[in-house]
Amino acid sequence: MPASVAAMEGSMKFTKEEMAFLEPARVARLATVDAGGIPHNVPICPVYAGGRFYFGTEAESKKVRNIKANGNVSLVFDEYTESWGKLRGVMIRGQAKIAGKQEFELLRRRLYEKFSQYQASAPLDEKDSVIVEVVPRDKFSWGF
Repeated sequence: MPASVAAMEGSMKFTKEEMAFLEPARVARLATVDAGGIPHNVPICPVYAGGRFYFGTEAESKKVRNIKANGNVSLVFDEYTESWGKLRGVMIRGQAKIAGKQEFELLRRRLYEKFSQYQASAPLDEKDSVIVEVVPRDKFSWGF
């Protein structure tokens, strides 16, 4: 792992069971709040690296505007089943920011490795895309 990502090692600790659930997850829900306090909740395709979560998006998207106004976010990873005794998930609250230009290429590569459809269907270009970094602050999990 290059030093730029290795140096970002987060302090939030997840259990082995939580990590086995979080790392391969294909989708999570991101909740942000705009400057006026209006919530916004959307699905994202996350990748986990160095103790943080990352996702790519359009530079002018509502979620990016919200993060610039208020970096407090929530991520929910969950798995639904009709057998409610088997429901499980993790809610993470943390601080989000736009990842630096120097990390863009490395993080884009990680996103492309996990989500091959990105390159063909929604390529991330520095001209019109950003990668958002979420540093976990606390968590709540269920079903593990």
